[in-house]
Amino acid sequence: MMRRGEKAFTIAELLVTIAIIALLAVMVVPVFEARSEEARTLTCQSNMQKVVSAIRLYMADHDDTLPPTEHRPEVLDYFTLSPGTAGPAPEDNLWCAWQSNPYLRWPVLLESYVRRDVWQCPSAAIFGGAKWIIPGPDWFAYVKTYESLWADGTYQAGGPCFGGWPTGWGGTVTDSIMQRQLGVQDAAPIYGGAASGAFIQSIGTTWWPELTLGEVADAGKFVIAGDAGVQTMDLGAGVMAYPEICALECGNCARWADWEECASLAADCGLFRYTPTDGSFLRNVSLRTPYARHRRRFSAAVPMWERNGVNIGFLDGHVRWVASEALVDDAREGRLAGVRSWGPPTWCASPEEWATNSGGQPTLW
Repeated sequence: MMRRGEKAFTIAELLVTIAIIALLAVMVVPVFEARSEEARTLTCQSNMQKVVSAIRLYMADHDDTLPPTEHRPEVLDYFTLSPGTAGPAPEDNLWCAWQSNPYLRWPVLLESYVRRDVWQCPSAAIFGGAKWIIPGPDWFAYVKTYESLWADGTYQAGGPCFGGWPTGWGGTVTDSIMQRQLGVQDAAPIYGGAASGAFIQSIGTTWWPELTLGEVADAGKFVIAGDAGVQTMDLGAGVMAYPEICALECGNCARWADWEECASLAADCGLFRYTPTDGSFLRNVSLRTPYARHRRRFSAAVPMWERNGVNIGFLDGHVRWVASEALVDDAREGRLAGVRSWGPPTWCASPEEWATNSGGQPTLW
């Protein structure tokens, strides 16, 4: 009950008060969102620092040498024969043998130096992880024994060639061949995500097997780790710059020519769910900038492509944030080392140039 002399709010005053509260909310919410994103970026940066430090510790314990690849002749010879109908081309035998060996995966080799959960970034929307789970220490005998179940193309083309992991990394999936299930699906979470308890990875590494520190001219510009999408091993520059687009650099050469040629292949990784497939996305930087992983708060006058970026780690042990387009330019112009570029020869600016770059293998700028 109102006392004599007290004045009630009018409807106009109430509306003005509500409008002021709404305006304050509109102003405050983006601040909280920016703060939250900044916290996620810093968490990712901290995790990547731990990964890079683990690589350095591993090298210190192994004569300043990066992790090995597969060398056993019987393994290389087997994959050279392109087992099943979905095996690799003969020239890819080293790649497939290394991919299939679950005990040569870097997170597995580095487990005594860094926890498994450190390989994740809280901002990651697209990620990879433990895929093909192969039981037992004699993985090679097992893969050969059950070749017909993984290499006929009816389950998943390529089988363990596209990522073998030991039991214990797939969570509830302990044997992909018998369970007919992967620990982590391709392009997760777009195509179904991961099994319960499976190892998730959104920080990837470049791949320079058995490279020594003495072979690196400048460890301070040699990229060894970065934000990654589904491609977490042998991380390419395009995926590193835009990790939420899993096939951006499918048509690249060392000069980053003809990105528009990627449109159809990019759709295979889910790019069609986000962007036009007419090539405009790949030619127009303003369309692809939202797919960087981390947002930095800058003046509105700063172009979006200078505000959106990723974290990258270097062989000397330091980690830094870099705008995605700056990373592309730095890699292309040679200001970074250790960054590979992928691309079929028919899409290169010069077939002769491709022929001189390791016969079609990933190249170092």
